[in-house]
Amino acid sequence: MQISSSMRPLKHMKPELCHSSESNSCQEWGDQPLESTGESSCKELILENAEISDVLFHEKKLSRKTDSKSSQPAEFRKIPTGMPKGLWDNPNKLSEEMVRCMKNIFMSLADSVVASKSSALESHCSPLSPRGHLSNSSWWSSSERSMISSWVQSPQIDIQSNCGVLASENVFDPYRVRGKLSWADIGNYGLTTEVSWMSVGKKQLEYASGALRRFRILVEQLAKVNPIHLSCNEKLAFWINLYNALIMHAYLAYGVPRSDLKLFSLMQKAAYTVGGHSYSAAAIEYVILKMKPPLHRPQIALLLALHKLKVPEEQRKSAIDAYEPLVAFALSCGMYSSPAVRIYTAENVKEELQEAQHDFIRVSVGVSNKGKLLVPKMLHCFAKGFVDDANLAVWISHYLPPLQAAFVEQCISQRRQSLLGSRNCGILTFDSRFRYLFFPDKISLS
Repeated sequence: MQISSSMRPLKHMKPELCHSSESNSCQEWGDQPLESTGESSCKELILENAEISDVLFHEKKLSRKTDSKSSQPAEFRKIPTGMPKGLWDNPNKLSEEMVRCMKNIFMSLADSVVASKSSALESHCSPLSPRGHLSNSSWWSSSERSMISSWVQSPQIDIQSNCGVLASENVFDPYRVRGKLSWADIGNYGLTTEVSWMSVGKKQLEYASGALRRFRILVEQLAKVNPIHLSCNEKLAFWINLYNALIMHAYLAYGVPRSDLKLFSLMQKAAYTVGGHSYSAAAIEYVILKMKPPLHRPQIALLLALHKLKVPEEQRKSAIDAYEPLVAFALSCGMYSSPAVRIYTAENVKEELQEAQHDFIRVSVGVSNKGKLLVPKMLHCFAKGFVDDANLAVWISHYLPPLQAAFVEQCISQRRQSLLGSRNCGILTFDSRFRYLFFPDKISLS
C-alpha cells in the first residue's frame, strides 16, 4: 500500500504518504499488502521532520522546533494548542488525551488536502500528487456502478424490495468488498471519519506543529505514571488508549511497515516510558493486555511463537488481571480491516468494549448478492472461541439489529433450499491496506 491522507477519497486510488520540504516532489512511503490486496510495494520512508520523528519517542530528544507563528490556511481544522499540564496524576485522562491529540494530527494532515484541493486537481496528471476530498459518503467507480446496476436489474436478492435493510444508493460502507451489499443503516460507524491517505509536506507539518508539541508534553508525562496502582477497569482503558496512540505515533515516525515481519519489528521498537519502565507496543498487546496470538494474522502469530516477548516481572504487575476477549474490537493497527479507534474511559470501559463489538459486527458483516453471509476473518477467528462454524450465522445474528438479523436468516434459509446450501458463509481475508477510522470523542451507548 501507499499512503497519502484524505477522508473518504473520491475514487479508490493508490494512497500515498508524500513527504516534501519546499517542493512538490513526493516519495512513496508505505507497506506491501499482506493478504488480500494487489497493490505494488513501495519504499519505506522514515519521516525526517524533527517534530514527528524526534519528538515523539522516549529515547529521542527534540532537535528542532517549528515556528508556532507560521501562517496557516483559514480553511484548516482548528487544533487546540493549549499545553496540557498535570495529567500524569490522572493516567486515564492522560491516555484519553493522547488518543484525541494523535487523532487530531492524523485528521489535520488529511484536512490539509482540502485547502489545496484546487491546486491538487490541477496537477492530477502526476501519479504522486496528493489529491482527494472530504465527504460523508463513499464513492463508487464506474465499473462498480455498472455492477450494482446489474444486481438491481436481475439480482439474486431484490434490493428494491429490501430498501429498509439494504442500501440502493451510494452510501458509506467502511468494510465494503466486491460483491458485498451495503446496509442502509450502519449504526455508529456512520459517524466515523476515515483517513486513508496523507499528504505530509512543509505546510501540513506547520499546521500540525501545535498538536505535535502538545503530544510531546503528554508523552513526557507518562514517565510519572504508576500503572500498578490502577484498578482493573482503569488499567484496561489506560492500556487500550496508550496502544492505539502508540501505533499511530509509530506510523508517523517510522512509516507504515511493508510486511507482517516489519510490523512485528516496529511493534517491538516503538515504546513509551511509563513509570520508569519501557513498554513496547508488542508488550502492551500481548503481555499487558494479555491478547492471544492473532489467528487472522498467521505471520504475526508465528513470529510471536518464535520470538517470546521478555518482560520483567516488575512490568508484568501493570498487566490487566484477566484476559478480556473484547479488547480485539478496541485495538487498531491502522489497516483496512481494523476496528475504528475510539476513546475508552475507566468508568465505562466494559460497556464501551461491548459497544465496540456490536458496532463492528453490525458494519463489517454483510451479505453477498447471492445471499451468502460475508464475515471478516478477524471476526471469524474471534467467534471460534464461542461457537462452531455451523452456528456462526446464528451467533452473529444476535449482534445485528432486528431487521438485519431477519434478513440474514431469510437469505440463509433460501440458500438451504437450493444447491448453494452447503456454503452459507464466506470469510473475508484481512485487508492490510493503510486506513484509520475515527469515532467522534463521545459515542452514546445504546
